Amino acid sequence: MPLHFWKYQGLGNDFVVVEGEPLMTAERAVALCDRRRGIGADGVLTILPARADGAAYMHIYNPDGSVAAMCGNGVRCVARHLAETRGLDGEIVVETDAGPRACRVHRGAAGVDAVTVDMGRARVEGTQEFVLGAECVRAVRVSMGNPHAVILDGADAARAATVGPAIQALVPGGVNVGFGSASGSRVDLVVWERGAGLTEACGTGACAAAVAALHEGRLDRGVPIAVKLPGGTLEITVADDLSVKMKGPAERVFEGTTNL
Repeated sequence: MPLHFWKYQGLGNDFVVVEGEPLMTAERAVALCDRRRGIGADGVLTILPARADGAAYMHIYNPDGSVAAMCGNGVRCVARHLAETRGLDGEIVVETDAGPRACRVHRGAAGVDAVTVDMGRARVEGTQEFVLGAECVRAVRVSMGNPHAVILDGADAARAATVGPAIQALVPGGVNVGFGSASGSRVDLVVWERGAGLTEACGTGACAAAVAALHEGRLDRGVPIAVKLPGGTLEITVADDLSVKMKGPAERVFEGTTNL
């Protein structure tokens, strides 16, 4: 059956968004995400009826067909989609497998220009050392509803492409691996995402990196943190109780139908 879809992106982290599609499967998601034979995306976001008191429930397939509990850039895209297609305003609650996420859409003269998401409370799970041949890599483990290992020794994409998958393979169930540097109120970050590899941006990764850097005393407390990713910058605010808010763009690229 033809599938109607919307293509969205947040800082270059791009998604195929579909509504009410109970027949979405891992195999179909892989085909849709294929950048040469499909639409091309970092994941498929399916908007389904809310299970509790939210506006909708968001299901996430990674491009390898695995399922993710949460996606920071994705939830901003879904919030914008709900605001524009259903006329919602004010607080829009998107349900995820990591819990509900309250979103607020910011409108400018040209329409929606940003979305702020209450990402919930981060959980710092301590530090972990990974032995990779002759190298020992120290990471701060942070949960944002999905698992992260944050390495604060530099935002190096080439290193992330080799060390990221090596670390991911050592963690049962996999882990998102962030490589960053932090000082003042800024973090530079590259993320190897579980199920997707290197991406232009990772919303939960940006939140985890800000929390990890604060935990390590690398950042000034009490101020918004600019997390600069390859695709652009997210504004992250971390409260004393480790509640995290994320603000960033979400843009509709195009829509269409496909038989994939």
